[in-house]
Amino acid sequence: MRIKELDAFRGLAALSVVLYHYTTIYAKDFAVDSSFHFAYGWLGVPFFFILSGFVITLTIERSTSALQFLKKRFVRLYPTFWICLLITLGVTWITKSQSIHPMFDRPVIDILFNFTMFHELLKFHHVDGAYWSLLPELLFYLLMAFLLIIGKVKKVLWYNGVLLVICLIHYFFPIPILSRLLDLNYVLLFMIGICFYRIYTSEGKAPFYLHILIVANLALAIALYDVIRPHLDLTVLIIAFPIIVLFFYVFVYTKIHFLGRSKFLLFLGFISYPLYLIHQLVGYIFMLFFDQYMVRPISIILTTSIAILLATLVTYYLEPPLKGLLKKYIF
Repeated sequence: MRIKELDAFRGLAALSVVLYHYTTIYAKDFAVDSSFHFAYGWLGVPFFFILSGFVITLTIERSTSALQFLKKRFVRLYPTFWICLLITLGVTWITKSQSIHPMFDRPVIDILFNFTMFHELLKFHHVDGAYWSLLPELLFYLLMAFLLIIGKVKKVLWYNGVLLVICLIHYFFPIPILSRLLDLNYVLLFMIGICFYRIYTSEGKAPFYLHILIVANLALAIALYDVIRPHLDLTVLIIAFPIIVLFFYVFVYTKIHFLGRSKFLLFLGFISYPLYLIHQLVGYIFMLFFDQYMVRPISIILTTSIAILLATLVTYYLEPPLKGLLKKYIF
C-alpha cells in the first residue's frame, strides 16, 4: 500500500527545512542582514519524525524478520547518504570553502566516521549540520528491529507505555546511557506516528487509548524537546507541536487527497531524502557566491533550485546503480 499523501508530506517537510536553513540559519551563521525569514521551518524535522513512525509501520508489516527489515533500511538510507556526503565533500574541496567558516572544515577522522551514520553516537562531528536527525531515525529503527526479534512488534503500543514512564523519569532524573541508546528526547514523536498509523488502518474504529497515548506522547515530547533544544521558545513548541498533531488527525480522518494530486509535492517527496542531505552545506557555498551579485530573495531561489537539481540527479541517476549493486549482494 503506497499512500501518495505521505510523499507530499515528505516534500513539504523537506522544503520547509531547506528554506529555514537558507534564510534564518544562514543569516545568523554568516552575519547576513536579511528581511526574509522562514523562522519556523525547523518544524519540518519533528513533523518528519512523526511521519517516519507512521511509514515505518508499513515497512515492518512487509518484513518477515528483523534482519530483512534492517537490510531494507540499510539499502534505503546508506547508498543515498554516501553519495550526498561525497558530493558535499567534493563541492567543499573544489571551492576551497574550508577557509571561509569552521563549519566547512572537518578532520579526516570525523569524515570517515560520518560514513557510518553513527558518528554522533561516537562523539564525532557532523560533516553537514543536517545529519543530526539521522541518529534518532537509526536508533528508532533499531528499537523496532529489537521488537521484531522478540516477537513483540504487534504490542508496540504497550512498549510505548513503558517508554512514557522511562521518558518521564528521564525528564526529572536524566538517564545518560539509556537515553542515548533509545534517544528518549525524540522517540515519542515516532510513537505518535505509530499511533496515527493504527488510527488510519482502523477504519473509524480506533480504540480510545490511542488518543490517550497521542496526548501523553505529545505532552512529554514537548517537554523533552525543550530540554534538548533550549534555544527554542517553549511557547512556540506548545503551540506548534499540537498543530502538527492536529494536521495528522485531519489526514487520518479525511485523507486530504488533494495533496496527493500535486505533482510538484509528490516530486519533492520523491527526492526529499537526498534534498535534505545535500542542501545545507552545499547550499551555503552557492549562496555565499550568489549573494555577492544579487539580492537575497533571488539568491535563495537560485540556491534552492540547485539543491533540488542535485537531489534529482542523485535520485534518478546516481542512487539506482549503487542501490542495485547493494541489493544484489545483501539480499
